[in-house]
Amino acid sequence: MNPRSPASRNDSPTVPQRLGDQVYDALAVQIAEGRYPVGSRLPSELDLAKQFGVSRPVLRQALARMRSEGLVVARQGAGNFVRRGSESQRLGFGPLQNIPDVQRCLEFRCCLESEAARRAAIAHDDEAIDSIALAISAMERAIATGSSAVEADYEFHLAIARAARNRFFVTTLEALRDQVQFGINLSRSFSSTPIHERLASVLAEHRDIYDAIRRGDSELAQRAVSQHIDAGIARLFR
Repeated sequence: MNPRSPASRNDSPTVPQRLGDQVYDALAVQIAEGRYPVGSRLPSELDLAKQFGVSRPVLRQALARMRSEGLVVARQGAGNFVRRGSESQRLGFGPLQNIPDVQRCLEFRCCLESEAARRAAIAHDDEAIDSIALAISAMERAIATGSSAVEADYEFHLAIARAARNRFFVTTLEALRDQVQFGINLSRSFSSTPIHERLASVLAEHRDIYDAIRRGDSELAQRAVSQHIDAGIARLFR
Protein backbone atom coordinates (compact mmCIF):
# COMPACT_ATOMS: atom_id res chain seq x y z
CA MET A 1 0.00 0.00 0.00
CA ASN A 2 1.07 3.61 -0.60
CA PRO A 3 2.34 4.86 2.78
CA ARG A 4 1.18 8.36 1.97
CA SER A 5 -2.40 7.41 1.15
CA PRO A 6 -4.71 8.37 4.03
CA ALA A 7 -7.02 5.47 3.17
CA SER A 8 -4.29 2.89 3.71
CA ARG A 9 -4.09 3.25 7.50
CA ASN A 10 -5.30 0.81 10.16
CA ASP A 11 -8.57 1.09 12.09
CA SER A 12 -7.22 2.60 15.32
CA PRO A 13 -9.13 5.79 16.24
CA THR A 14 -5.96 7.53 17.48
CA VAL A 15 -3.00 8.93 15.61
CA PRO A 16 -0.17 6.39 15.97
CA GLN A 17 3.24 7.76 16.81
CA ARG A 18 6.47 6.62 15.27
CA LEU A 19 8.85 5.08 17.77
CA GLY A 20 11.25 7.96 17.33
CA ASP A 21 8.51 10.43 18.29
CA GLN A 22 7.62 8.36 21.35
CA VAL A 23 11.25 8.38 22.49
CA TYR A 24 11.46 12.13 21.79
CA ASP A 25 8.37 12.79 23.92
CA ALA A 26 9.58 10.63 26.81
CA LEU A 27 13.05 12.14 26.82
CA ALA A 28 11.65 15.69 26.53
CA VAL A 29 9.54 15.03 29.62
CA GLN A 30 12.60 13.84 31.53
CA ILE A 31 14.44 17.03 30.54
CA ALA A 32 11.46 19.23 31.49
CA GLU A 33 11.19 17.48 34.87
CA GLY A 34 14.88 18.13 35.59
CA ARG A 35 16.19 14.59 35.35
CA TYR A 36 18.68 15.94 32.85
CA PRO A 37 19.27 19.63 33.73
CA VAL A 38 20.39 22.24 31.21
CA GLY A 39 24.09 21.78 30.55
CA SER A 40 24.16 18.15 31.64
CA ARG A 41 25.34 15.30 29.44
CA LEU A 42 22.79 12.75 28.32
CA PRO A 43 23.59 9.04 28.75
CA SER A 44 25.24 7.34 25.81
CA GLU A 45 23.14 6.33 22.80
CA LEU A 46 23.51 2.70 23.82
CA ASP A 47 22.26 3.38 27.36
CA LEU A 48 19.34 5.51 26.15
CA ALA A 49 18.36 2.87 23.59
CA LYS A 50 18.29 0.26 26.37
CA GLN A 51 16.35 2.58 28.66
CA PHE A 52 13.59 3.11 26.09
CA GLY A 53 13.73 -0.39 24.62
CA VAL A 54 14.42 0.74 21.07
CA SER A 55 17.16 0.28 18.48
CA ARG A 56 19.96 2.81 18.18
CA PRO A 57 18.68 4.06 14.77
CA VAL A 58 15.30 4.86 16.40
CA LEU A 59 17.06 6.57 19.30
CA ARG A 60 19.10 8.61 16.82
CA GLN A 61 15.90 9.79 15.11
CA ALA A 62 14.70 11.21 18.44
CA LEU A 63 18.07 12.83 19.16
CA ALA A 64 18.25 14.30 15.67
CA ARG A 65 14.85 15.94 16.18
CA MET A 66 15.98 17.25 19.58
CA ARG A 67 19.06 18.77 18.01
CA SER A 68 17.04 20.34 15.19
CA GLU A 69 14.67 21.88 17.75
CA GLY A 70 17.51 23.10 19.96
CA LEU A 71 16.78 20.91 22.97
CA VAL A 72 20.18 19.21 22.88
CA VAL A 73 23.52 19.91 21.25
CA ALA A 74 26.10 17.34 20.13
CA ARG A 75 29.72 17.92 21.05
CA GLN A 76 32.19 15.93 19.01
CA GLY A 77 33.72 13.16 21.05
CA ALA A 78 31.77 14.12 24.18
CA GLY A 79 28.15 13.19 23.44
CA ASN A 80 24.82 15.02 23.62
CA PHE A 81 24.22 17.82 26.11
CA VAL A 82 20.96 19.46 27.20
CA ARG A 83 20.86 22.92 25.70
CA ARG A 84 17.53 24.16 27.05
CA GLY A 85 14.34 23.04 28.76
CA SER A 86 11.02 22.62 27.00
CA GLU A 87 9.94 26.06 25.76
CA SER A 88 6.38 24.84 25.36
CA GLN A 89 6.26 24.37 29.14
CA ARG A 90 7.06 28.07 29.63
CA LEU A 91 5.23 29.62 26.70
CA GLY A 92 1.56 30.22 27.40
CA PHE A 93 -1.15 32.24 25.69
CA GLY A 94 -3.78 31.94 28.40
CA PRO A 95 -7.39 30.84 27.93
CA LEU A 96 -9.62 32.37 25.29
CA GLN A 97 -11.78 34.88 27.13
CA ASN A 98 -14.54 35.67 24.63
CA ILE A 99 -15.68 35.29 21.03
CA PRO A 100 -13.44 38.09 19.67
CA ASP A 101 -10.53 36.28 21.34
CA VAL A 102 -11.42 33.14 19.36
CA GLN A 103 -11.43 35.11 16.12
CA ARG A 104 -8.06 36.73 16.92
CA CYS A 105 -6.59 33.32 17.69
CA LEU A 106 -7.80 31.97 14.35
CA GLU A 107 -6.35 34.97 12.54
CA PHE A 108 -2.98 34.40 14.26
CA ARG A 109 -3.09 30.71 13.38
CA CYS A 110 -3.76 31.60 9.76
CA CYS A 111 -0.50 33.60 9.58
CA LEU A 112 1.48 30.98 11.49
CA GLU A 113 0.18 27.80 9.89
CA SER A 114 -0.03 28.98 6.29
CA GLU A 115 3.69 29.78 6.43
CA ALA A 116 4.42 26.44 8.13
CA ALA A 117 2.56 24.65 5.32
CA ARG A 118 4.52 26.57 2.69
CA ARG A 119 7.80 25.56 4.28
CA ALA A 120 6.61 21.96 4.74
CA ALA A 121 5.92 21.74 1.01
CA ILE A 122 9.40 23.09 0.26
CA ALA A 123 11.12 20.71 2.72
CA HIS A 124 9.06 17.80 1.35
CA ASP A 125 10.17 15.30 4.00
CA ASP A 126 8.60 11.91 3.16
CA GLU A 127 8.35 10.79 6.79
CA ALA A 128 6.79 14.08 7.86
CA ILE A 129 4.29 13.88 5.01
CA ASP A 130 3.36 10.35 6.14
CA SER A 131 2.62 11.76 9.61
CA ILE A 132 0.23 14.29 8.06
CA ALA A 133 -1.50 11.44 6.22
CA LEU A 134 -1.83 9.47 9.46
CA ALA A 135 -3.66 12.37 11.06
CA ILE A 136 -6.10 12.63 8.14
CA SER A 137 -6.75 8.89 8.37
CA ALA A 138 -7.49 9.25 12.08
CA MET A 139 -9.91 12.08 11.31
CA GLU A 140 -11.66 9.95 8.69
CA ARG A 141 -12.08 7.05 11.11
CA ALA A 142 -13.36 9.29 13.90
CA ILE A 143 -15.91 10.92 11.61
CA ALA A 144 -17.01 7.57 10.18
CA THR A 145 -17.61 6.15 13.68
CA GLY A 146 -19.17 9.30 15.13
CA SER A 147 -16.22 9.81 17.50
CA SER A 148 -14.53 13.11 18.28
CA ALA A 149 -12.00 14.13 15.63
CA VAL A 150 -10.67 17.06 17.66
CA GLU A 151 -7.39 15.41 18.71
CA ALA A 152 -6.70 14.11 15.20
CA ASP A 153 -7.50 17.55 13.78
CA TYR A 154 -4.97 19.17 16.11
CA GLU A 155 -2.37 16.49 15.35
CA PHE A 156 -2.81 17.21 11.64
CA HIS A 157 -1.84 20.85 12.14
CA LEU A 158 0.99 19.91 14.50
CA ALA A 159 2.35 17.42 11.95
CA ILE A 160 2.53 20.24 9.39
CA ALA A 161 4.41 22.43 11.88
CA ARG A 162 6.91 19.61 12.39
CA ALA A 163 7.22 19.10 8.63
CA ALA A 164 8.30 22.75 8.29
CA ARG A 165 11.58 21.82 10.04
CA ASN A 166 11.53 24.87 12.29
CA ARG A 167 11.17 24.30 16.02
CA PHE A 168 9.52 27.69 16.59
CA PHE A 169 6.46 26.66 14.58
CA VAL A 170 6.23 23.49 16.67
CA THR A 171 6.73 25.21 20.02
CA THR A 172 4.13 27.87 19.24
CA LEU A 173 1.50 25.40 18.06
CA GLU A 174 2.13 23.11 21.04
CA ALA A 175 1.58 26.09 23.34
CA LEU A 176 -1.68 26.79 21.49
CA ARG A 177 -3.02 23.23 21.92
CA ASP A 178 -5.82 24.20 24.34
CA GLN A 179 -6.85 27.22 22.27
CA VAL A 180 -6.87 25.24 19.01
CA GLN A 181 -8.94 22.43 20.48
CA PHE A 182 -11.30 24.89 22.17
CA GLY A 183 -11.85 26.61 18.82
CA ILE A 184 -12.57 23.31 17.08
CA ASN A 185 -15.08 22.32 19.76
CA LEU A 186 -16.69 25.75 19.69
CA SER A 187 -17.10 25.57 15.93
CA ARG A 188 -18.75 22.18 16.30
CA SER A 189 -21.15 23.50 18.95
CA PHE A 190 -22.09 26.84 17.43
CA SER A 191 -21.93 26.30 13.69
CA SER A 192 -25.31 26.61 11.96
CA THR A 193 -24.18 24.27 9.17
CA PRO A 194 -25.51 20.67 9.46
CA ILE A 195 -22.84 18.54 11.11
CA HIS A 196 -22.38 16.07 8.23
CA GLU A 197 -22.01 18.91 5.74
CA ARG A 198 -19.56 20.73 7.99
CA LEU A 199 -17.42 17.64 8.66
CA ALA A 200 -17.30 16.82 4.95
CA SER A 201 -16.12 20.36 4.18
CA VAL A 202 -13.49 20.31 6.93
CA LEU A 203 -12.15 16.94 5.79
CA ALA A 204 -11.97 18.10 2.17
CA GLU A 205 -10.04 21.21 3.24
CA HIS A 206 -7.54 19.07 5.16
CA ARG A 207 -7.06 16.81 2.14
CA ASP A 208 -6.41 19.85 -0.08
CA ILE A 209 -3.67 20.99 2.32
CA TYR A 210 -2.14 17.52 2.47
CA ASP A 211 -2.22 17.10 -1.31
CA ALA A 212 -0.50 20.45 -1.86
CA ILE A 213 2.28 19.62 0.61
CA ARG A 214 2.68 16.12 -0.83
CA ARG A 215 3.05 17.57 -4.33
CA GLY A 216 5.57 20.10 -3.08
CA ASP A 217 3.43 23.05 -4.19
CA SER A 218 4.36 25.64 -1.57
CA GLU A 219 2.09 28.43 -2.81
CA LEU A 220 -0.93 26.14 -3.02
CA ALA A 221 -0.20 24.71 0.44
CA GLN A 222 -0.02 28.19 1.92
CA ARG A 223 -3.23 29.22 0.21
CA ALA A 224 -5.04 26.00 1.21
CA VAL A 225 -4.33 26.60 4.91
CA SER A 226 -5.49 30.23 4.66
CA GLN A 227 -8.69 29.12 2.94
CA HIS A 228 -9.26 26.40 5.55
CA ILE A 229 -8.93 28.74 8.52
CA ASP A 230 -10.90 31.51 6.80
CA ALA A 231 -13.64 28.94 6.15
CA GLY A 232 -13.51 28.01 9.84
CA ILE A 233 -14.03 31.64 10.81
CA ALA A 234 -16.95 31.86 8.38
CA ARG A 235 -18.53 28.65 9.71
CA LEU A 236 -18.29 29.94 13.26
CA PHE A 237 -19.31 33.56 12.85
CA ARG A 238 -21.74 33.68 9.96
